[in-house]
Amino acid sequence: MKKVLFATTALVATAGVASADVALSGWAEMGIYGGDGVNEGFFQDIDVSFTMSGQTDNGLTFGAGVDLDENGAFTPEDDGGATVFISGDFGTVTMGDTDGALDWAMTEAWVGNAGSLADDETGHAGALGSYLDGAYDGQILRYNYSVGDFGVAVSVEMDDAGIRDVGYGIGFRYSMDLGGADLSLGLGYQEATYISSSTGVLTIATIGIDDYLGVPANYQVEVDAIGVSAAVSTDMGLSAALTYTQFDASYADGTGEMDHIGVGVGYTTGPITVSANWGRFDGSFMPGQVIDTTGYGLAAAYDLGGGLSMHLGYGNSDVAGTSGAPGEFQTWSFGAAMSF
Repeated sequence: MKKVLFATTALVATAGVASADVALSGWAEMGIYGGDGVNEGFFQDIDVSFTMSGQTDNGLTFGAGVDLDENGAFTPEDDGGATVFISGDFGTVTMGDTDGALDWAMTEAWVGNAGSLADDETGHAGALGSYLDGAYDGQILRYNYSVGDFGVAVSVEMDDAGIRDVGYGIGFRYSMDLGGADLSLGLGYQEATYISSSTGVLTIATIGIDDYLGVPANYQVEVDAIGVSAAVSTDMGLSAALTYTQFDASYADGTGEMDHIGVGVGYTTGPITVSANWGRFDGSFMPGQVIDTTGYGLAAAYDLGGGLSMHLGYGNSDVAGTSGAPGEFQTWSFGAAMSF
């Protein structure tokens, strides 16, 4: 049997129900596969099953069940939003919907983020939260190991079609106690190959370039990134971060470069949290293309206790280059968030 987890919870009876039982079971696998006429690729599979049953006061029995593997939630060739890991003294091996080594090493600019319902404060055009992850199918294999305050990670993302080179990354972390404040430093490198569609659309959404139409069909662009970040959090509830990332592109017709800088602050006092961040993309990847995109985000939250909080978020974007629709636009959201 491949069963790796099991839990049963008794629920308190309500509205005439004497009792109910909920059972959870599942299994997981991870590895690599290939063969004659089959492109090598990562293999991961996971299944979770819920079964529920109960009985009314007058003796009627009722129940239901769901098998997540049967509804297409997980496929072996894709992460399906799931992760599988093995950890020990040797470190941790993780496969699936997880960060690549560069993203693992970096601290995003929105430290101490109050959060919002629609992620307005992290969804503006100047925000960078993914460092070449998802250039293929998002199924990432990462190994990371820590010794004291120092950590290192390596990662791989593969093209299941076997067309593009394997994307890989390496990252380093270091943290230190400054006495009343904690400092976190990150440094990493990652590379990936992007390919345009049959209609010549090249999308590198993870670094602020969307639907660039000036390339042929099945056109490949190799992109590598070097990033560094520094973040500090104090015992007084104040946190701040600074990030810098340089992207270099190489393709049949030449080369290009783009830089990103991000800065953010957050503050928490009692039930109140406020935060702000700003970011900018600047450079040129393709002939005739200009990237000049900035944005900032604001967020505020009030914790009412018991898992209920109120959130307000705002994002402002200004696209002045040719990599996207130019102009300035805003988004906002307000409402309640509940955790159980």
